[in-house]
Amino acid sequence: MRIGFIAEPYEEQGASGMGYAVQEIMRHLTVEGRGTHTFVFYSRVPINRSFIKGEYENVLIPKGFIHQFIWFLIHRLSVDVLFFMVPLLPLLIRKGTKTIPILQELEGKDVPLRGLRTKIVEFTHERALLPLSLRRAAHSIVPSNATKTEVLAAYRIPKERLSVIPNGFQNLENVQGIPPASSLKPYFFFAGRVKFRKNVHGIVAAFIAFKKRTHAPVKLVIAGPHGGAYSRELHEQLARAGLTEDAHFLGFVSTEELRGLFENALACVFPSLHEGFGMPILEAMSLGAPVVTSSVSSMAEVGADAALLVPPKDTHAISVAMEKVYTDSALRTTLIEKGLAHAKLFSWSRAAREYLALATTV
Repeated sequence: MRIGFIAEPYEEQGASGMGYAVQEIMRHLTVEGRGTHTFVFYSRVPINRSFIKGEYENVLIPKGFIHQFIWFLIHRLSVDVLFFMVPLLPLLIRKGTKTIPILQELEGKDVPLRGLRTKIVEFTHERALLPLSLRRAAHSIVPSNATKTEVLAAYRIPKERLSVIPNGFQNLENVQGIPPASSLKPYFFFAGRVKFRKNVHGIVAAFIAFKKRTHAPVKLVIAGPHGGAYSRELHEQLARAGLTEDAHFLGFVSTEELRGLFENALACVFPSLHEGFGMPILEAMSLGAPVVTSSVSSMAEVGADAALLVPPKDTHAISVAMEKVYTDSALRTTLIEKGLAHAKLFSWSRAAREYLALATTV
């Protein structure tokens, strides 16, 4: 079978979120389907074959919306099944190719969108393009039961045409970790983009409450892209509490640094307002970090009983969970042991095998 995949967004160094998922899906499809299937990856820039190894054809598509529109309109794709993660492009594909969108998440209904451009993009994506893609698809994939429930509630598609295939996560076990500076320890850790939906303001507020209540010599370490008005608000929040020196925004970190930060943390604190899956939860667990995460959307599902679950909008509950992890060594040990076992249930290899099994049955 000839299986296509639209590598969009395709990133190499520093990929996160959707870009990282695209990387891993391509990598593992070629491994799991070797000798059985032929793969065609469509991308705007040439795929670095030392970066994405395996046997595949790489077909270049134009850059720019209008040029892509025309390209997909006039070209007949030479594949039997096409996987994709961006809903726009497959609307233009001629009939004859079965499409399988991989929908990572819907924007949370209770998460306010900040910025006009973001609002326009999300409205176009979820109200116009995505419904068409789902209706035209032979089948669709989501990474969690929580996302499946949201999709079925939002769009009129038969539930038998929607499958849950959990994501893998960034496995850092084979990476040589770089321990963080001793001046940072002990610390609570957050990894991800510093933006409203990730509830970094909730983490900061909970950290401030934790410090006021316990006066513990604990730091807060945040690794991920940051900047703009939202980041300034966080710094002002910390300054008002007199805790500027106790919070460290590291920006982008290498995989070696990331491993060191996870495995030396008191806990990974990830009380996001909404996620389609929540890969940092599993990254932390796989490296022996206790996890505090949200009791809503997919995070309760991904964290399960191996994490401390808290209402993400309840900063007191988050701060109490922080205190429990800090003061209760038996609880920390239990969370670490459960987390290590739980993380082993998820991998990109498993996801790729399930993608391929689905491709042969639609």
